[in-house]
Amino acid sequence: MDIASDQKDPILQNDQVSFAGLYSNSGFDMISILARILNRPNPQINIGPIDMSCSFLVTDMRKFDCPIVYCSPNFETLTGYRSKDIIGRNCRFLQAPDGQVTMGSRRQHTDNVAVYHLKSYLEQGKEHQASIINYRKGGQPFVNLVTVIPVPDETHQTAFLVGLQVDLVEQPNAILEKMKDGTYCVNYQQINIPPYIPGSGTAVDPVDDYFREIPSLPITASSSITRPEIVRLVSCDGQNEQQLQQEWNKLLIDQSVDFIHVLSLKGFFLYCSRSCSSILEYDPEELVGHSLSSITHPSDIVPVMRDIKNAASESDRIISFLFRIRRKYSGYMWIECQGKLHADQSKGRKCLILAGRERPVYRLPFKEVTNANESNFIPYHSANPLTTEFWSKMSLEGLYLRVTSPSMDIIGHSNDGLQGSSIYRYAGDDNIPNIARALISVSKGCIINLQHTMRNQRGQYIPVTSTFYPGDAANGIGKPTFALVQTRLQTFDKGTYVKNVPFVDPTRTGDENLFPELETVRGTSWQYELHQLQQANAKLRLQIEKLNKDKKNQKKKGSSSGDKQELTCAQCHRTSSPEWRKGPNRPRELCNGCGLKYAKSLQANKATTATRTTE
Repeated sequence: MDIASDQKDPILQNDQVSFAGLYSNSGFDMISILARILNRPNPQINIGPIDMSCSFLVTDMRKFDCPIVYCSPNFETLTGYRSKDIIGRNCRFLQAPDGQVTMGSRRQHTDNVAVYHLKSYLEQGKEHQASIINYRKGGQPFVNLVTVIPVPDETHQTAFLVGLQVDLVEQPNAILEKMKDGTYCVNYQQINIPPYIPGSGTAVDPVDDYFREIPSLPITASSSITRPEIVRLVSCDGQNEQQLQQEWNKLLIDQSVDFIHVLSLKGFFLYCSRSCSSILEYDPEELVGHSLSSITHPSDIVPVMRDIKNAASESDRIISFLFRIRRKYSGYMWIECQGKLHADQSKGRKCLILAGRERPVYRLPFKEVTNANESNFIPYHSANPLTTEFWSKMSLEGLYLRVTSPSMDIIGHSNDGLQGSSIYRYAGDDNIPNIARALISVSKGCIINLQHTMRNQRGQYIPVTSTFYPGDAANGIGKPTFALVQTRLQTFDKGTYVKNVPFVDPTRTGDENLFPELETVRGTSWQYELHQLQQANAKLRLQIEKLNKDKKNQKKKGSSSGDKQELTCAQCHRTSSPEWRKGPNRPRELCNGCGLKYAKSLQANKATTATRTTE
């Protein structure tokens, strides 16, 4: 939707002078917009140098659904979308690989929290900067650092929004400086930005016939091996062993639930098993010949390609990749691929043979933890969850998979000792049926609070309260594959303990994940998040050590000052003495002089008593 030239607007001009990239065919005055941005009063974000070489969009806030009215030539270069294809549309089309996003819908391919914050700032007319996953024409993802600047009209109402973009994966050097408020000063000038060509992730050379020995077929009833053929293979008499081995290999790959695939050292798919249809929702022929990076999360592309490159020099090592991959319809998921380098010495050919499997990760909203801890069903427990609460990852059969270290303080078993053992081994006999029912309920997506007992190393049964959460299925969506268990120590000493103190961050509420670092649409890699957590934990350890040291020093000062107050003579009130002696009430009650006098008086009394007894 272009702006008609015959409609007068304070920011729209009918200038007959035409410069490439400065004015649209409708006469949209972009120079005036940029001038207003550079000279805006009270700027909240330092946007750095900008000109017509930047990648940006302009949308009209005064029209329904905030349509695009101008896009720069470098935006077309960055995204692959032409101006005529997007004028009149809302910017949300960048949030899906196919460009089809309904207004108000929950995003499947990008972070809903980032979208919500971006929209809330836009509605308030405030400047905002956020990194968000966007998609080029053809579906290739990239991490887009978006800076949105509102442009007011003469009545000081927001008329236009200017959104500046930069690809953080391809152009990390564009960030000039990190400001104190957490925003970035970015060089948006992209004169030498490489053009994006849809479909460029396809291998130029045809796939070698060496990798076509086992065909990649979609899952159909006719292509699957029937039961009589399996019986024939099992009952084979061993003739033509090479053909028999090939049949067995084909049977193994066809029936495997894992995503068996072959990658070149440049990251292109050379072979895909038919299980990719159920795991990734792609048919094998849709992936063969295409790059792995075309369906990899943009923040994980660099680590994955680096691992592939390093694997080329380590032929004997089992390699493992953990990253986020984009399914055809259902958005991103975590996948773990393991395999080895295969080298064909006769042809000098190397490739990676891998097996991929979906990796379930933690997904637990804060509100569910808060509601479970505030339940009246939970008895009194300690206000210090660091010493009277531990968390565990548990299989739906009751096997401890991961346990936090406070388990030693609560039930007397170390986390390493619990891992790999069953909860039924430590629970009281009367509680085993209830725990089994709780795990069945968790497998259906329910949250269960359960009072029971657990046996410590001394054989004593300690009362605890365990809350069973679905581990990787939130808000009733999907079926969990494991459970998260929060175990708290029970006590009924109300003078020492308080009721219902949830160990959660008060700044995070609602549907926000308790484990935000594992969100599939998060704009950073898990290696970066792990490094940040390690640094944060190191700082916390230093703070704890400092606090403990200060407490010890205070105790020492208190004890030393207490000793000085006690060392006062009860008779003459002297505070200094070369030696303190026993008094009538306690040791070291009298000074040296008074103590000697007291001792002599005791001896005199004993002598007098003895004389009277003799008489």
